[in-house]
Amino acid sequence: MKKEIFRYIKLYLGLFICSLGAVTVLKSDMGLPPWDVLHQGISMITGITIGQASISIGVIIVLLDVFLGQPIGIGSVINFIFIGLFMDFIIYMNFVPEVNTVSGRILELVIGIFFYTYGTYLYMIQGMGCGPRDGFMQILTQKFNLPVSLVKNSIEIIAFGIGWLLGGKLGIGTVATALIMGILLEWMFKIGKIDIKNLRHRSIKEEMVHLKDVINHAG
Repeated sequence: MKKEIFRYIKLYLGLFICSLGAVTVLKSDMGLPPWDVLHQGISMITGITIGQASISIGVIIVLLDVFLGQPIGIGSVINFIFIGLFMDFIIYMNFVPEVNTVSGRILELVIGIFFYTYGTYLYMIQGMGCGPRDGFMQILTQKFNLPVSLVKNSIEIIAFGIGWLLGGKLGIGTVATALIMGILLEWMFKIGKIDIKNLRHRSIKEEMVHLKDVINHAG
């Protein structure tokens, strides 16, 4: 039972760190994260909000993940809900500083990328399901037997490339995030001795059955 409680704590902690990293990247004011460039571009073309564009793209990728065989777990649902809530909370609390010097902004960007990557690593290794974009990365890594860095970086570059063509704005931070995150994530998996190609996620049904068994055994 304690093991399962810690898994959920690590899941939420990972998502919070992801959100903290995303807000820190935004505060550095050196360019939108890659996917947000795409969301902004879609928003400019269609007239929907950036948030609506993000949700729409997320739903499309979820459907694609399911088609490719990536299970939708409890972690996937929690990710979909709590990333935005955590980001709103962090912005509201305003504890991520805004800096005006170039060196300070670069440092903030680097810290934000690290937090975002570590948060992704921490929640993914719980095996409870991925967010749409991370699930897409994992399924492509598994199906084509490619390095995490290559798949992650390629997806991020394609995302901001399409967004830029649609009118989204990018900056040095956008490019840096796209090029660094995949390499950093692959390094974290290696340090943790976890092969993402063999990392299995429980579906929602499997998680419910597993938790029931744990509770029955504890009782």
